[in-house]
Amino acid sequence: MKVWPALALVIAAFATEAASLSERDRPAFDAIVNTLAPTAATLDWTALLQATATHPSLIGAPYEANPLDRGAQGTAEPLRAGFDGFDCVTYVETVLALARTIATGRTSPEDYSAELAQLRYRGSEPGYCARRHYFGDWAETQVAAGVLDEVTTQIAGDPANLAVLRLTYGFDFLSRNAAKTAALAGSPARKACVAEQEAALSARDEGSAYIRATSLARVAHALKPGDLIAWVADVPGLDIVHVGIVVARPNGRLELAQASKRENRVLVSPDLLRYAGSLRQQRGVRVFRPRDPR
Repeated sequence: MKVWPALALVIAAFATEAASLSERDRPAFDAIVNTLAPTAATLDWTALLQATATHPSLIGAPYEANPLDRGAQGTAEPLRAGFDGFDCVTYVETVLALARTIATGRTSPEDYSAELAQLRYRGSEPGYCARRHYFGDWAETQVAAGVLDEVTTQIAGDPANLAVLRLTYGFDFLSRNAAKTAALAGSPARKACVAEQEAALSARDEGSAYIRATSLARVAHALKPGDLIAWVADVPGLDIVHVGIVVARPNGRLELAQASKRENRVLVSPDLLRYAGSLRQQRGVRVFRPRDPR
């Protein structure tokens, strides 16, 4: 098929714009890659995850509630791959996408953007309806794709440390609170997408095992740097209330890298167990361990 030169330029420009970071975000991306890529081939995977999660270009970035909904119009949404605002989920996605691309030597902005899109959207195509709006669904999809392993029951050991969450009335937190959510209020198309996802999740919900909040201290020694720790919600219609990344210091102290609404920024909370005890509306945790993609 013949493509006119002017049209070819437009197509190329659109592809680059869709796949690349903005000029504002390139310095942060380049700093992360330039710091970690030279030794990534020989670096332990858990060490690479921790180094990515705690990189100075990410720590201190502003917290932003629902950054993917910024400027929402219809069900279309651009791929937001930058570093100018995170909620807890987009921070975890960004760290995982960066670590996976660096580990495999694919260090262009386009490689990183493609990895992020694959993690975030069904079919890797950005769009509100293709986004997984409940974290448990997102994590279980990554488990099925070989990106994560769920190690909740493995870490728990004694079955007495476990409980099971099954949402009594199904997944409905987002649709039930649509009037309070800027992206959903006044958008029947978006509300329809959310309702469809909720119905599908409710239909297959057979219960998810989690480590009881009162048991976390007893099993914390089994956590590893880079583990994704997700707090199970004690909120009707919601599965996960918060997520962060485990950091382990040389002295064995466990910390949590997270995008914190409370602190309004990305930070490392210096005591994971103390933080876990302070988090409200949660029953316990599920733990997901990223697989080395090399």
